[in-house]
Amino acid sequence: MNRIKKQYLIFVSVIMSLGLILAGCSNSSSEASGDEAVNIKFSWWSNPHRTEITKQAIEMFEEKYPDIDVTMEYYSWDSYWQKLATEAAGGGAPDVMQMDGSRLKEYVSKEQLMDLAETDIDISGIPDNTVELGKVDGKLYGLTTSVNAQLLISNPDILKKAGVSFPEENYTWEDFADLCVKIYEETGVHGTPNEMEQPAFLDYFARTKEENLYAPNGSSVGLSKETLTAWFQYWLDLQEKGGVPSAEDNAAYQHNDHSASPFIEEKTAFNWLFLGTGGEFEKNLGKPIERVLLPEWGNENKPYPLHAAMFWTMSSKTEHPEAAAKLINFLENDPEVAKIFENDRGIPANSENMKLVAENTNDDTVQRQNEFMEKVEEVATPNDLAPINSSSTGDILKNIAHEVTFKKLTPSEAADKFINEVNEALSAG
Repeated sequence: MNRIKKQYLIFVSVIMSLGLILAGCSNSSSEASGDEAVNIKFSWWSNPHRTEITKQAIEMFEEKYPDIDVTMEYYSWDSYWQKLATEAAGGGAPDVMQMDGSRLKEYVSKEQLMDLAETDIDISGIPDNTVELGKVDGKLYGLTTSVNAQLLISNPDILKKAGVSFPEENYTWEDFADLCVKIYEETGVHGTPNEMEQPAFLDYFARTKEENLYAPNGSSVGLSKETLTAWFQYWLDLQEKGGVPSAEDNAAYQHNDHSASPFIEEKTAFNWLFLGTGGEFEKNLGKPIERVLLPEWGNENKPYPLHAAMFWTMSSKTEHPEAAAKLINFLENDPEVAKIFENDRGIPANSENMKLVAENTNDDTVQRQNEFMEKVEEVATPNDLAPINSSSTGDILKNIAHEVTFKKLTPSEAADKFINEVNEALSAG
């Protein structure tokens, strides 16, 4: 028995020694090859052009950081938010995600975003007031990719054919409506798509009336019923006079699908949008466009809002915060990425990159966008982040607008319904 026990102990000793040797070899190999590659997920809402240039940026990132693999997810606007809400609720939000100002507070309130001030992301090249746009309660949850502004684009050929010109000075909502109707009467081309369903445009309309879409505390609608009724009536009147397409044509158009815009098909002379997407419209139209300020831009109360175009954010549950921070820092600050992105997401927030893009681009669209933003900055005031639980406002407005265009609701009834449903959503949770 003693001999058997002794042989057993020798056997165990040999096995343990081999294990230590193998472990030592493994450690030596790991140190020689560097850290094991990590994988992070990056998600953004997109269009074909944005998808292409963002993929280029990620390829550059992976070349610079070969120990980080990036899984990319990209969707249309509506699909993006549906997917992100599901992932975040299940604790599996992307490590890095593109975030809109209308959702930032909501995701912060659910503790789904990380304070970026706790990372090594470099914000030294971004103006302080631009950095502030991504703060909630003093913490930096979103890093502004770029600044943006609402505007109208126009097709000069259609205006020329109609024998009209766009006002150079401040003009009223009524002036714009008259211009749209005149174009239709002279050419059969509608003035503009019916943008009754766009919350950002409604908010601007409210600002020209010295009101806001939301109350200061974010717990209720800030608009009066009178202003809301006027908004719905404005677009309904345009529809009656041909200034915008019919209810049937409007229902067939997905307003967030830019490639399907009637402006691209030259069925409208104008299109409302944000500055960063103007280049896409110009490319799809195949001819130069003009960029003009919205109605009543020159009012004394300075209603024109300056927007954070979108934000880079990081999941609070990421298992790889250092890798995620490197990706955000790269997308925000790398000059080669800036040359690829140009003004697709708006005017770059990084001041040096903004200059670099303007100096190095072969596309005069970028220069014209920068020139337009200079006009906006002369008359604009910062736009507040949307309140918590406001993400459903867009769907509410879209559904009500549909009922108004088909005359299932009067503008007055639509105003009541909007106030009730949005107030209920804001108070939820």
